[in-house]
Amino acid sequence: MLSRFNYKAIAVLGLSVCTLFSSCSDDKEENVSYNVPTTYNFDNVNYSGQTDRMSMLSELDTYVKTGNNGALLNAQKMKNMYANVNAPFAEARLNTSGKQLKDKTILSAQSLFESYFDAAATASLSAGTPALKEKAGILTTAEGTKYLVDANGVEPAQIIQKGLMGAVFYFQAVESYLTEAKIGAAVDNATVTPGEGTKMEHHFDEAFGYFGAPIDFPTNLNNLKFWANYSNKVNPSTGSNKALMDAFLKGRAAISAKDIKGKDEAVATIRAEWEKLVAASAILELNLAKTNIADQAKKSHYLSEAMGFMMSLKFKSDRKITDAQHQEAMAKLGTNFYDTTAADINAAINIISAAYGMDSIKNQL
Repeated sequence: MLSRFNYKAIAVLGLSVCTLFSSCSDDKEENVSYNVPTTYNFDNVNYSGQTDRMSMLSELDTYVKTGNNGALLNAQKMKNMYANVNAPFAEARLNTSGKQLKDKTILSAQSLFESYFDAAATASLSAGTPALKEKAGILTTAEGTKYLVDANGVEPAQIIQKGLMGAVFYFQAVESYLTEAKIGAAVDNATVTPGEGTKMEHHFDEAFGYFGAPIDFPTNLNNLKFWANYSNKVNPSTGSNKALMDAFLKGRAAISAKDIKGKDEAVATIRAEWEKLVAASAILELNLAKTNIADQAKKSHYLSEAMGFMMSLKFKSDRKITDAQHQEAMAKLGTNFYDTTAADINAAINIISAAYGMDSIKNQL
């Protein structure tokens, strides 16, 4: 005969088995079964606002780079494109889209980018003459490629493009759409709006929109925009293409299936992998600057790209790099790119690499 103690033990064991296999629970979330597709081809997806802002940055970037050929740049035109006022875009639909880059830029950096518009316009006053240390103008590579730089050898066009990739696209994805406020428990995931899905689905889709990848990425590597393009550049060393796309697919499928745990895991992966992508992109450009240290035009060009990416690392609140490390890395680049040495660049690479555990791949990027 079993003792009372053994009855209790069996009962406790039964509860443990139920807990372990979730087979005795009424909580359906623990037993969700669903398929994760191989492409971002879900029902009711709309991230047109993100696509519009990418088009706006593309037009802004194209305009600023006309300064490379000696064109006189208008700071107010750049500011109009930034805020989408006074119909500044050649693609007419953007002018009436109700979207802009400025109001989606992290607040602390809005005036900074406007100062770079001013810097680009001021540099263009050189009328296409050669740049020298302490004189703005055009730096020309050994192959004949031209870059407009300021008196410190900094290329405003690259700071603007890479910086806004971080201050708008990356910032909005990781600090807005992939947060509790936009996809947390209090956000509606039941009411479906045709063409947009639930609030939670829509917010997640908008984060994907800022990545700039086609729905069948990375099988399809055509027309990659901004971050997706850089993901593909560093992918041989980081594996970022698959890591990010798999997480986007799993996260969206999990939201639609009401799998909160699956959604949270996918979001954590996206936030971590995207931050690594920013760091890897910075190291990539720093390596190119170091490789081309003897060609000031290339050196300034790649250092300017690297600086834009390094700035972007600060646009995530729970970043791995500390403020002290970030400040030290930026200081290594200095404010005058004519003076930046290979040793300075190596030091900046090592600081970023140490913060992100990339020592094994830093020389491959």
